[in-house]
Amino acid sequence: MAVILYIRKDYFRGVTLSDKSAHILEFHYNGQNVDVFDNGRQVFHLEYFLESKFKANIMEFYVTDITLRGKGYGKVCMLEILDQLKKKQVTLIKAPIGYELAPVGYTGPEQYLQLMTEFYEKTGFSISGDGDAAIQILG
Repeated sequence: MAVILYIRKDYFRGVTLSDKSAHILEFHYNGQNVDVFDNGRQVFHLEYFLESKFKANIMEFYVTDITLRGKGYGKVCMLEILDQLKKKQVTLIKAPIGYELAPVGYTGPEQYLQLMTEFYEKTGFSISGDGDAAIQILG
């Protein structure tokens, strides 16, 4: 059974990246995919699955251009998407951390795990005891 969650299809959000630069990001929700654009250029992609009305699993996400990684796009986009899900009464978000999900550009599992753990913690997630998932309860 599919759970449908209606989020406004397209909207703009002003954000400040880690280098203190201001940007107007355009969020496009298409089903359970979210694509984010900065001045017409895609900068972020996220796919999630609603297990129930209140529980979502992040299937994958990434900053689309490797040269944009580390600039804050991932953090501001993830925080905005989590905020939208929270407004729709989603209370639990779970995301896998496994290296097999890593996009091109990482030197190995240790580097990827360290970066992902830091990213998830910055965006309010807790890392599970065995380190294979990040979990956040939206309050």
